[in-house]
Order: sequence, then structure tokens, then C-alpha cells
Amino acid sequence: MSLTQTLILLLCVICQQIVCGCASLEPFGRSISRKKIPADWSSLELGWASFYHPNLVGQKTASGESYNNESFTAAHPTLPFGTVVMVRRVSTGRYVLVRINDRGPFVTGRVIDLSRSAAAKIGLIAAGVGRVELFVVPPHHPLIAHL
Repeated sequence: MSLTQTLILLLCVICQQIVCGCASLEPFGRSISRKKIPADWSSLELGWASFYHPNLVGQKTASGESYNNESFTAAHPTLPFGTVVMVRRVSTGRYVLVRINDRGPFVTGRVIDLSRSAAAKIGLIAAGVGRVELFVVPPHHPLIAHL
């Protein structure tokens, strides 16, 4: 890749980050500082997030559901199916709430695989992966009704 192509790609990524930051709807994709996270949301882990390949649409997840690009779901190696997790992108503070319905990821260093919609809300589409912090949302929290 030439220097010009690299600079154009970098400019496109920066522009997408700016546009995605302005186009989110509550409660999904809003920026939130680490200090504003409710005390009863336990921090689970820090690591890398990625998202499902589009070829997996319609395939069965480990929970038996069909994968849907538009749903706010994710794969985690150990959390029980149905657990709601806040995935907060470390570099921007943007977050998304997802429901665990699959197992994975199976790549060293990755802690969660997101649906395409969920990845878009925190700006992962262009980069492919991003550093995230995971928080388990208590079952009684009112935001869970949106999932």
C-alpha cells in the first residue's frame, strides 16, 4: 500500500469516527465516562472486541438462535446466555448494551464478538477490532427492557 493510499484510508477512518459519534441513539452507542457507570455494574474484563462476519447471518448460535446482524447480541466464552453486558470502547467511551447468545471469540486476546449493529454503535466497523471494557448489567436494570 502506498503512502497516499494509507493517508486516504486513515482520513476515511477518522471521518467515520466523527460521523458515528454524532449519529447514535439512546441508550445504545452513547458516550459515557468511567465515573458515570453505576456502582452495581461490575467490571468484568478488559480486552479486544471484534464482530461477526456477514456470512454468518442466519447461522445458529450456541444458544440456538439464528444470528442477526441487526440485533444487539454478542458471543462471550463463559457468561450465561441472556446476560446483558455493557461493552464500552476504551478509546472513545462509547458503549452498547448487548445480550449474550453465543460462545466465542476464539482468538487470543479477544473478549467478545459483537453483532454488526452493536459494533457499529461503538465505531468498530472500520477498524475491525477495538479495545473494550465489559460490565455486567444487573438483571433488574431498566435499560434491559430495550433488548
